[in-house]
Amino acid sequence: MRPDLFKQVLSDKNKIIIAQIAPAVQVSIGELFGYEPGTPLYKKLIFALKKLGVKYVFDTSFGADICVVEESKEFESRIKQGEFPIINSCCPGTVSFLEHAYPDLVGNMATVKSPMEVTGALIKSYFAEKMNILPDNIFSIAIMPCVIKKAEALRPELRVKGKLMVDGVITTKEISEILKENNIELSKCEDMDFDSLMGTASGAGKIFGSSGGVGEAALRNYAYINNLPLEKIDKKNLRGEEGIREITYSSGKIEFKMLVINSLRNASILLNDKEKLKKYHFVEIMACLGGCVGGAGQPQSTKENLEKRRKGLYQIDEGLKLKVPSQNPEIQKLYENYLGSPMSRKAKQLLHTGFEETCVDCYQN
Repeated sequence: MRPDLFKQVLSDKNKIIIAQIAPAVQVSIGELFGYEPGTPLYKKLIFALKKLGVKYVFDTSFGADICVVEESKEFESRIKQGEFPIINSCCPGTVSFLEHAYPDLVGNMATVKSPMEVTGALIKSYFAEKMNILPDNIFSIAIMPCVIKKAEALRPELRVKGKLMVDGVITTKEISEILKENNIELSKCEDMDFDSLMGTASGAGKIFGSSGGVGEAALRNYAYINNLPLEKIDKKNLRGEEGIREITYSSGKIEFKMLVINSLRNASILLNDKEKLKKYHFVEIMACLGGCVGGAGQPQSTKENLEKRRKGLYQIDEGLKLKVPSQNPEIQKLYENYLGSPMSRKAKQLLHTGFEETCVDCYQN
């Protein structure tokens, strides 16, 4: 979505504008206003968006929590059937890369949509129903660190009943330009919390924006639902900077093997070795170096500020008591009052998909 079209939507009095903010944006937006990289300024950004005319603002980390809960259920089924590895589906760059270069691995991707699409689908279904809003009256905006998210939003297999769940994507740099054009300075904005029903996220959802964060979130939930100790998770290795990292979680008779690939430049080394891949239960592949914090829609990335952004996400995580997605009270209410259970029929209809078409075909409007 072009910034000028977003401005047109803001002036449309017939539309209820709802925005979501990705975790990587929350620790990078400040750089464009003179703050140190990694400074968490999402509370001020919420205020700024509402000053622009956005009615409700949600945390994409909430959608990340749901992705983990849904994947956990999918893990159970695949592990029983010996279908390894499961590859994360949250990064559109990775999805496109596998579709083109490794189509034989497309079936290994988790079927749950990305956090952006999960959040978008729930805005136009669950939230709309609870707030008595017609979905057609909602214009859903996603503030993302990644240019490819603009294309992802248009993929036909991510629509629900033929309709877009995310109507437009604005990058970190683009939203900063819009705020500046409207003379909105973050330093002068008040702190404001995300709106309720879909505003609470665990620390696991927050760290999705860092390389290794998706894998760590999955391990936390896996350990929690299997009554295993979280302290045995190898955080040091998960949070490393190396291009390829192997992690093993062991507790009693349980052993869970994971592979983290930091940027696509390192992917082919492992993906070409199909036999080696089979020894892993879960493979995290993030297209950009450092994860989403290094996305193409972010402020200029250097090794130093990439690491500061990553540390910013982990600092947010450290400050939260809620560490595991399955413990999230708003997600528990979502399942109790709307979805029923992970991988239920309604959950599959709204939150899951398949990646079978080529990128060229998928990215047509």
